[in-house]
Amino acid sequence: MSAALLRRGLELLGTAEAPQAASSHSKPRGASEKRARKARAAQTRKLRNSAKGKVPKSALAEFQKRECQDHLRTNLQFMTRASPVAEAVTQKILLQNQGRKACDRPVGKTKTKKKSEGTVFTEEDFQKFQQEYFGS
Repeated sequence: MSAALLRRGLELLGTAEAPQAASSHSKPRGASEKRARKARAAQTRKLRNSAKGKVPKSALAEFQKRECQDHLRTNLQFMTRASPVAEAVTQKILLQNQGRKACDRPVGKTKTKKKSEGTVFTEEDFQKFQQEYFGS
């Protein structure tokens, strides 16, 4: 049973007992019922879930709660202190932990290609082309 149902059940039981206790007094019966009805209506309005009553959660706090912690550095330090590990094994672990996205990859050194200054065609090819194209 939910808490809301339990609260409403207690309200009903509480208001059912109130008129019996009030009847022993010399107050007019209709006024007490009217007051009880108003009190019950006000209380049900309070129990309704609305955006006014809710406190907004901090987005930063939610992010920090759900954020995964990276234990890679501490684990690597522990492994290197515990027993000597080959550099190749350490590099292999680091490569496996990298993501597949380009932003997760380290920037590698780019090799510059040397362009050759000369052309593929010789002077004779140019002369031949000139004769065929221009007809001179």
